[in-house]
Amino acid sequence: MQNDFLTPYKEDSGVPPYLPFPRFLVPMDLSNDAKVLYALLLDRAGISRENGYIEPDGRIRLYFTLEEAKGKLHRSRQVATRAFQELQRCGLILRRKQGLGRPAVITLNILPARKERDGIA
Repeated sequence: MQNDFLTPYKEDSGVPPYLPFPRFLVPMDLSNDAKVLYALLLDRAGISRENGYIEPDGRIRLYFTLEEAKGKLHRSRQVATRAFQELQRCGLILRRKQGLGRPAVITLNILPARKERDGIA
């Protein structure tokens, strides 16, 4: 792979588009696929918030299908399924199925910023 399009990162360089990757994920006993999937979901949650996808209890509602996860992670359906399951098991996401042919509604749980700063994560 040739990297002719890359340039040195300098003082006046802009920040390229990025995914929010919470620090509390780093020490968690999750696969890297699950961690990246969570970052993708957190990014999508920002878009959902802008579009007003808010549940009655104030949670941000987002949709992210297994096929999307598979494509974004560049992994098999089985690996993407396992990543969703890991996130559900540890309580980072809640998935509510809507029925045949409709995507699950996903809501996220996060570690409060203060606890992360205090070194709990």
